[in-house]
Amino acid sequence: MKTILFGFLFSFCSISSFAQTNVSGGIYQNTTWSLSGSPYIVNSSIVVFPGKTLTIEPGVEIQINNQNNSNIYIETRGTINCVGTDAQPIKIHALYDTLSTVAWQGFVCTSSQGGVLNADRIEISNAYFPLSYETIPTTLSYTNSKFVRCFQAVTVGTNLNLSACEFIDNEVGVYGWANFNINNCLFKENTTSLYIYASAFAMSNCSFIDNQIGASFLANAVDSIVISSCEFFNNGLAINYPNNGRVENCEFSDNGTAVQAAYDCEIKNNTFFYNILAIEATVDANIHNNQINNNAEGIIISNVTSIQDSPSIYDNEICGNTYYNVNNNTNMNYSLFSNCFCDLDSAQIEAYLIDGYDDITKGLINYQIYDSSCTLLLGNVVKFGEGAGLEEAAFEFQFENPIHEQLQLIAPFEVKEMVFQNMSGQTYYFRSSTNNLFDLSQLAPGYYFIVKLGEQRVSKALVKY
Repeated sequence: MKTILFGFLFSFCSISSFAQTNVSGGIYQNTTWSLSGSPYIVNSSIVVFPGKTLTIEPGVEIQINNQNNSNIYIETRGTINCVGTDAQPIKIHALYDTLSTVAWQGFVCTSSQGGVLNADRIEISNAYFPLSYETIPTTLSYTNSKFVRCFQAVTVGTNLNLSACEFIDNEVGVYGWANFNINNCLFKENTTSLYIYASAFAMSNCSFIDNQIGASFLANAVDSIVISSCEFFNNGLAINYPNNGRVENCEFSDNGTAVQAAYDCEIKNNTFFYNILAIEATVDANIHNNQINNNAEGIIISNVTSIQDSPSIYDNEICGNTYYNVNNNTNMNYSLFSNCFCDLDSAQIEAYLIDGYDDITKGLINYQIYDSSCTLLLGNVVKFGEGAGLEEAAFEFQFENPIHEQLQLIAPFEVKEMVFQNMSGQTYYFRSSTNNLFDLSQLAPGYYFIVKLGEQRVSKALVKY
């Protein structure tokens, strides 16, 4: 039996005790797609007209009949409420060619005619733009939603909140310029998971697995980028151009490049294992307290043209990387003191540091030798600066650390002069006013090494605040 109701062509049949409803055309009255009528087979495009509402109940399945037409869309010039529950998400997918990312066009919200699209707790697949807004709402929020094999799953404009969502096998997972707040999400097998211009970006407890590109930042963040407690496994490129923020407490394993072009960004307390390249450090990167082990390539320093913009690299464990632990791909010198290279032999450490000893276009690298536990300092290798080529002698002295303006040195003899180096190898000289008291008020806050007391070579970390 066929009957026309509310501008739709419906056909009802019974298949193994469940209903099936064919729908197409215009919705001219308030309409509900109920669970009892599911699945709904969309045979051609649907339009909800102004002032009318289509309500889709939790648990409903919508199947797009794309056998002969990939241009089907569901448009609202009125209101569509497509909100499932955690237990009963609303599922929307193509009937045919379900591996395609363009099997149908998606939902369309025509804001200029009063269109409203409320969607959450959905599972949507095979759409070109799953949820397309003529004017993107100020805030988009999705919870426990899944986007699978779509061309561009989510497009944002101002604010985006994602919680416990999944993005799987999309061409692009999330695209746009916005304030991002992303938590507990899975990004898997996407060409690009996040392709964004961040005003502010905060992401935690997310997993990126088997993507060609994980998170790619396309410009400097206006506010900051914070990525914490995430895991990145087997991506071609895990994070591109993190800037103006920090990446912390994350795990990177089996990626092509784990972190590319870190710019004015703190990279701390992460693990990097079995990547082709662990970190590319560029302007003002601050890289510390990481484990960077058993990668093909450890850290490369690049795209830095002035010593003032140099990255700081300290307190890392950088060990067992195949081709190099550190590659100084600039013509500037760096003191990489306080990094442990897990070898007692300076010749072996030297073999995995690429600098001016290997290529005269590159700058030199000073470094230190630690015991196998990375706790006991055994000596320093100084290639540039005062005392280059000399091993520093052991020498006991004390002072309060960190310091503010004055340093009171406790040593077995009077010291008239102290020499400091910052993490980029710049050298600073200070003379005692009296009784081993040094005025450091002109020294900028930061992390330094005391490298000389009078004529005595030493090595001691110091923090100025």
